[in-house]
Amino acid sequence: MHQFDGQPQHLNGAELTNYYSCTADEPKFNFGTTSGSPMYHRPMACRLSVCITLLTWLSLLIIVSQSVRITNLKVPHTYTLERHMEPDPLVLDCEYELGPREKGFVLKWLFNNHSIYQWIPSVKGFAMGIMKTKINTEIFTLEGSPGVISIRRPDWNMTGEYTCFVQTFESTDKKSSRLQIIVPESDFLLETKLDGEHENVEVMCAVQNVYPQPVLSVIFDTKILDSVLTQMDQNSSGLYSMTVRTRIPKEKLESPTPITCAFYLHGTNYTKRRETIFYDKATNIQRKWTTVAVVMSIASLALSS
Repeated sequence: MHQFDGQPQHLNGAELTNYYSCTADEPKFNFGTTSGSPMYHRPMACRLSVCITLLTWLSLLIIVSQSVRITNLKVPHTYTLERHMEPDPLVLDCEYELGPREKGFVLKWLFNNHSIYQWIPSVKGFAMGIMKTKINTEIFTLEGSPGVISIRRPDWNMTGEYTCFVQTFESTDKKSSRLQIIVPESDFLLETKLDGEHENVEVMCAVQNVYPQPVLSVIFDTKILDSVLTQMDQNSSGLYSMTVRTRIPKEKLESPTPITCAFYLHGTNYTKRRETIFYDKATNIQRKWTTVAVVMSIASLALSS
């Protein structure tokens, strides 16, 4: 016999396990019957716990499905400005989903937390702030998406964090990504020469007019030289030039020997290398005379014998 309200009576082991499978500490969604037994009720606290859990998850699903949210933010990690060429527009895109009941939609683009573009359905898009003259406000007509912006003639100072922000009367969402503008070098030099006393090899390596800041190294015998003099300048256009100078004792060099200069731009994968072969004419002339003397000595010994 089963009691359906309160403590059950005369349940076998399997029925008791099934009955008590939902506790206050660990609610389980198990409302089946035991074999050959009628459905019996769970304790009231257990049933309330299950209902509250289901309602909570259902409410969250409804909120998420009806909220505005960004699904994809397209901001390149780097953008290289090729020299002697008109730069292509810098195109950014913010894809989003909007719930059917959401009202009062607004989309904004921010650069380093400063508003640069806003789109409202009734007003359409307009640029503002430091990029007011840079953003092509007609791009929406061409692309068909209010999240697309096109920046004309991008420059080095447009490096920074770009944020897409969407909102309605009911919800908001935002995503950010950093963009690094790269300006390649106008010149990259590597020179070597003997000093006045012919005891050291002077090495000069220079990179000019790059962005961001370069890191420059001289490499000899597969090792980066630490004892170098470094000069760094930044011009009025924001571009960097860097020069390193060092001396290598001539006795450490075997002529000919390679000397390498390499640089990379901080925070990027942009790298360049230059290599030159140091050739000491005096050393090689001396080696030739030594070789001739050895050959003549061997010939003299052969004739005398």
